[in-house]
Amino acid sequence: MRSERRTGSRLRLLAGTLALTMTLTGCGGFRSVYNDIFGETESSSPAPAAVTELSLPVDIDDSLNPYAALSDMNLSLSALLFDPLFLTDNSFSAIPCLAESISGSGPEYLVSLRQDVSFSDGTPLTAADVVYSFQQTELQQRRYWQLHTSIESVTAVDDHTVRVTAYRADKNIAGLLSFPIVKNGSDTDSLIGTGRYLYEEEGGRRRLAANPDNPSASASITEIELVAMPDDATVANALRSGVIDCMYTDYAEEEDYALGANSFLIESGNVVYLGYSSQNAVTSLRDFRSLVGEMVNKESIASDLYYNKATPAQTPFPASYYDLPEQTDSGRADEFINMELELLGLTLGEDGVRRYEDSPVELAILTSSENPFRVRVAETVARYLGYYGITATVEQLPYEDYLARLAAGDYDLFVAEVCVGGNLDISPLISGSSVGIAGDCSDAQLLEQYYLYCAGDIDCATFLDIFASYVPVTPLVYRQSGAVVSPSFPAAMTPVAQDIFYNIDKWQ
Repeated sequence: MRSERRTGSRLRLLAGTLALTMTLTGCGGFRSVYNDIFGETESSSPAPAAVTELSLPVDIDDSLNPYAALSDMNLSLSALLFDPLFLTDNSFSAIPCLAESISGSGPEYLVSLRQDVSFSDGTPLTAADVVYSFQQTELQQRRYWQLHTSIESVTAVDDHTVRVTAYRADKNIAGLLSFPIVKNGSDTDSLIGTGRYLYEEEGGRRRLAANPDNPSASASITEIELVAMPDDATVANALRSGVIDCMYTDYAEEEDYALGANSFLIESGNVVYLGYSSQNAVTSLRDFRSLVGEMVNKESIASDLYYNKATPAQTPFPASYYDLPEQTDSGRADEFINMELELLGLTLGEDGVRRYEDSPVELAILTSSENPFRVRVAETVARYLGYYGITATVEQLPYEDYLARLAAGDYDLFVAEVCVGGNLDISPLISGSSVGIAGDCSDAQLLEQYYLYCAGDIDCATFLDIFASYVPVTPLVYRQSGAVVSPSFPAAMTPVAQDIFYNIDKWQ
């Protein structure tokens, strides 16, 4: 999540240099500056080594309570103080944490809680705490909106069991049960959790001390120093100089890529995709949409536009998804694509321009002007289409105007991004709800098939074949977030989306 405190001031001097360089050198400018500063190799992971000391950044003007915190740095710290029922790893498999198990075929599920867990004040974990914590997620709608679009209620069955009632059956429902568990009745100032560390403050010093009652705390890192960061620029300098050891970034802004070359990437479920108008004679053709997926080099978008902080999306799911069948290279030769375009009636004239029903094929790609990455994606897609004789232009609009145009159906193609969440809910891609547009009846039929997959009635390979026959959108890349570490940081981290400190007990 982006911090509401961000004002664009992070890395003022460096960001200004990068912006100037990009102005002078074009899209490749940032990559050149990146390589000049950090070298050609990005994201090289340090070799494992013992860690006995750890310093992390904290915003002292922000809360460490997960339902009151606004900044990314404090939200990442809160994962050390509070545990969830489940985490999801980078294959989107659910990892039990405070939950012992989950059962049921949906839409109702029973979650059994561990009975060996207590809060830091000594009181035992109960179902009432889980119910209360679910209610608190309403305070962080920006962070937990997907939870409430999928789950209707969480209720107590007994002290050690909760009933999760979803709106539909979902084989990945546990991936949404990653909200932090706080003590029943505690307010948003409370730091009473079940986590690996306890917050301590004395004489102006802020630190986290290992929780002796939590076996997942590190035996070697018994204290974590919290270093106050007055602004975003200070955080970046502190990281590069080793004053702090690591921090979370979602790589949503250009300056995030300049934090450092040493990072551990996280699958966060943010998919950038290309949508189509069903009213345009060309983009309404399913076979044309399939060919667009062949024309566009997704690997190049991931490497050149997102600096290898993204993975190509060959399916609507992330490439690391545990349930994906084995994928084969579906790349087609230019000759095949050109032949298929001809068979669709998109004939190539002597002027190098394709025509459909005697009219030149001229498409506009709509995107938000406020996200430079997606603007570049749209420009790149336009260049690839142009290579095959299809004229495409990019239309950039302020975000609200962009949404209004999509809602009105006034577009040919559009570039958008949505987070599919811990349960990998791709239904917004199918229905168009991710950008507020109404899907057509064929989308409704595909949605029914997707729900059958979620319920476990068809397997992933079958669903992907069906998806490929409908082609509601073309997924391009899945963006990644990361734990960026200082040049001297020696440990090998295994961060996950909800907790960059997931394996802190093994940093030794």
